[in-house]
Amino acid sequence: MLKFYLYNFSPSSSAEQIVADINMMCDKTMQYKRMEDIMLFVGVPTASLEAVCKSIEDRELVKLCSQCFCAEGVSGMPTAEQLKAIGAHAGMTGLADRRYILGEPDSFIREGVGKLLSLGMKCLLCFGETAQMKQQGTAKAVVTEQIKTGLADVTVDAAYRTGLLYRPLWEFGGEATDLDYALDMIGAVKDAAASALPTLPEPLPLLYGGTLTAPQLRDLYEKQIIDGYFADAANMTPEEFTELIDAVGNV
Repeated sequence: MLKFYLYNFSPSSSAEQIVADINMMCDKTMQYKRMEDIMLFVGVPTASLEAVCKSIEDRELVKLCSQCFCAEGVSGMPTAEQLKAIGAHAGMTGLADRRYILGEPDSFIREGVGKLLSLGMKCLLCFGETAQMKQQGTAKAVVTEQIKTGLADVTVDAAYRTGLLYRPLWEFGGEATDLDYALDMIGAVKDAAASALPTLPEPLPLLYGGTLTAPQLRDLYEKQIIDGYFADAANMTPEEFTELIDAVGNV
């Protein structure tokens, strides 16, 4: 089973440090057969993306993703065309800081997804609920709408270049991880994606970005409940991320 792993670097990290950390990740996971065992993605801040793309030569080992982009020109954000020109593999759209803090609407995120896929690139649609949504019982409805709108312009032909990234944001506020809740939400995510793209021969790959333990993640992989794992620099170092990959192991 091919397993996806995505590490999201901090904006405060220099391009030189990001390159060093990427090379470390690649070196420490060389025992896995790339494209058969694991596919490693990294989310790179806009300010460092071009330099990192120029410095990472072996693209079979790692796929470089922009943490943000736009369909049309927006100050401070690269366009999808610019991402392709500098050599990025993919773009991430809908990350929590942009969706909830900067207020990027679902329609803006949808346009970015469609634009990136139209250029032949990969796209990761990010979504998730806040603690307030969980407490109010609106999490499923909110996430379902985020998925439905985000996938509205995805064609069957482009779907194989599209991934889903679910991150339950409430888990990072100190509340204990709830496996049953995670499983319930993952089921809702899969139902929403299947409803949005009912003619796909296979489900879109789903990356989970919560705080489950390595044994719990291994179990989710074994049961094919998730296809990948997402970690952010705010809660895990690059070294810890590679240790988690080894702890989950070859399923």
